[in-house]
Amino acid sequence: MIRYSDTLPLSQAKARLSDLLRRVREEHSSFAITHRGKVEGVLLSAEELDGLVETVEILSNRELLAGIDRGLKDEKTGRLHTHEEVFPDK
Repeated sequence: MIRYSDTLPLSQAKARLSDLLRRVREEHSSFAITHRGKVEGVLLSAEELDGLVETVEILSNRELLAGIDRGLKDEKTGRLHTHEEVFPDK
């Protein structure tokens, strides 16, 4: 279950929107917003949303995940190369 900094009814969220946005920006807070007692929306920073979307995109890409897995296995077995070995002219 996701943990929010607070859960507010829509009427309170509307009345306090400027303060809530400040808290999202400065304190990295997130808020669940309810309508008729049910969570209908979430207020979080654009940066946090971008990170969540990027994570979902990565986890949805099987080829990328397989590459990450291969890289982690290579690291565990010591199959590593220096930057100079991979890019000798730079």
